Amino acid sequence: MTVEGTTASSPEELVVSLEQANALVDLIGAREGDGALSSAMPVSGLISAGLVDSGGLSGDAEAILGPARMVDSRLAIRVVSPRQSLGVRIARIWPSRPRSVVMRTEADGVHFTQVDYCDVPRILAEETLLKPGSTIHDGPPSISADFVQAVRDVDLERAQSALTDVAAQGPTDSHFSQDCWHKRWSVALCVREERTLEGWKDAGHVECFITDHMHAQIHAPIDPRALVLMREQNAPTLDAPPRTALWGFMMELLAK
Repeated sequence: MTVEGTTASSPEELVVSLEQANALVDLIGAREGDGALSSAMPVSGLISAGLVDSGGLSGDAEAILGPARMVDSRLAIRVVSPRQSLGVRIARIWPSRPRSVVMRTEADGVHFTQVDYCDVPRILAEETLLKPGSTIHDGPPSISADFVQAVRDVDLERAQSALTDVAAQGPTDSHFSQDCWHKRWSVALCVREERTLEGWKDAGHVECFITDHMHAQIHAPIDPRALVLMREQNAPTLDAPPRTALWGFMMELLAK
């Protein structure tokens, strides 16, 4: 089903605007009586489309998003890249058996789909750009904290400037430097969030720096205040273990 001018959907897919998606995410994660319903009610199109009523999710929204309401953990994924084919991509996964819920941002809106639980690991790999292959790590052992913060702020100009400074340390003919200078890089951040009495809280993350030649892990805290403290140190470190190890770290977030 689609809402307000988005493209055609299948019976197991719901396509909505970003504003509508944010309201639906709040409703999915809401506990009874916490006020999420009242904040979602004014959002354009949800009530008239039969997706929300006085009891919460309804119609196709309840049918598609229902499994997500039963879980106490979810994965939030964001990819930031200067590549035009990627740009900024946001995804969420609510893993549950036998059916899970996946949210993806696309050009025509935000897509919610139901998938089999067994498909979740494959989708997690796709959304974090994790592919099989060798890694050539001929760059520095650390990366700029300013770069990491700029990426998290989705400030690509500032991120590219900070990364150019890192690449300038050489060697200039390295794959790392060439990929950085020619904007052949992406950063994928996957955060596990768990439901608590105070709301959803971060419970672990994996962040990767990806180029045409490497898939490396950035060791940096999520808290921006802690990240600032790393600016005077030789950190955050940039570690390039085998991609199977990175896959294992991702699966740990899923399996906790």
